[in-house]
Amino acid sequence: MSTLAGRRIELWVEARGGAPAVNPVMVGLLEELGRAGASTAVRVPEHEVIDVDQGDRWRPDLVLLKTVAAVALAAAVADEASGGRFLNSAGASWRSHDKASTTARLAAAGLPVPRTLLATAGTAITSPPNGTGGWVSKPVYGVHGRAVEMHDRFPGVVGSEGDDPDRPSFVADDGVRLLQPNVGDGPDTKVYVAGGRCFVAAKHFAPDSFTSNDIAHASLDHDEIEMVRGVGRALELACYGVDLRRHCGRMIIVDANPFPGYRGFPEAIPALLAEIERALVERAS
Repeated sequence: MSTLAGRRIELWVEARGGAPAVNPVMVGLLEELGRAGASTAVRVPEHEVIDVDQGDRWRPDLVLLKTVAAVALAAAVADEASGGRFLNSAGASWRSHDKASTTARLAAAGLPVPRTLLATAGTAITSPPNGTGGWVSKPVYGVHGRAVEMHDRFPGVVGSEGDDPDRPSFVADDGVRLLQPNVGDGPDTKVYVAGGRCFVAAKHFAPDSFTSNDIAHASLDHDEIEMVRGVGRALELACYGVDLRRHCGRMIIVDANPFPGYRGFPEAIPALLAEIERALVERAS
């Protein structure tokens, strides 16, 4: 009998356009789970009133935590503390959502990251370091490239984007920005990892590029693959994404995030299924 037969599995996502944001790869994953005998459900925690002390009665066997929205992360951390099971773990997802902490942890692990500063409005930074092409500023708790801006010089912070039910606030915007040199050029190299397998693509950054399935398959050499796997070890993530840019002849890690969408890679579904089965077996042991 399949490890998945009879299991209850939930996919937690954010909302987009008034509906759960379930992309084609996630649809395919849910279909494969159903064919293997699992029952599945999709939830948008921001659209619910969450009981953080729900006990075991309504708890699924595993939650695929594919959202870093504030309500979802808070509910996941609370549920995990009382025995809930998440892929990735709720604690690791929460920590990885903090881009300043994530960058520091990657640097401490010896992985290549850009020089990184934290800055607020009025900070006197007037020129890019070492002749680079300006600055990139991003919210410490940003997601999907929201409020990422390029600057010749750092002009101060971007204000809060306000409340929008289809673009939920991921954290109260206190004006702090992560500030990095704009390294490299050309498209980002995006790497999606599941169960140690790396799926690599080139993709140009745009405010809505996270919704696009259009990618150009790419490759990395052995050392670069090992570097990407090192990100998972440093952040304690099994399913994650890494954005790379080539600078001065080597790849630099410019972003990392838990549970990406694997857009453009339906071939990632078997690797995701294997990770789900592994998590269920670990829970049973």
